[in-house]
Amino acid sequence: MFRFISFIKFLLTSNNQHGVHSPFVYDYITKCLYLKKELKLPATLKVIIKSIGYFEYKSVFLVDNYKTSQEIIKQHCNNITFVENNADIILAHINELDKINIDFSKLPNDCMLLLDGIHQNKNNKVIWEYLKTHEHVRVTIDMFYCGAVFFRKEQVKEHFKIRI
Repeated sequence: MFRFISFIKFLLTSNNQHGVHSPFVYDYITKCLYLKKELKLPATLKVIIKSIGYFEYKSVFLVDNYKTSQEIIKQHCNNITFVENNADIILAHINELDKINIDFSKLPNDCMLLLDGIHQNKNNKVIWEYLKTHEHVRVTIDMFYCGAVFFRKEQVKEHFKIRI
């Protein structure tokens, strides 16, 4: 029931690219997330595959359960390397954040943290809201199914809810 109510709230408060005033986020949405690409995959895997190509990421850190997605990602992004640290993009379930001990202050400026399950239950939503307040987090994009976190030092702190 929580997920359903959360989805209704998300629909009422989210928008598409027309409500975005950040050039970085606008370009990411229009040139990456809204790009028509036939991928019969869960939403979070679609986002990571599109993001790898758009940002030209070279390395991915897949946390715990997502290690099983390595072959799927490799099929679509053959130049990607899978690493345990210093990755360009990190994919994890929001509940697994405590398992990886990430020091946000040491992440590269262009690093992306992609978190699955941010609206799965009340606890995950609380973790997501807390994460948005972290001093090194600059941009968050709530896509309901997953959330993207960026650490761009030159960016003003902004939070977006985008329908994908």
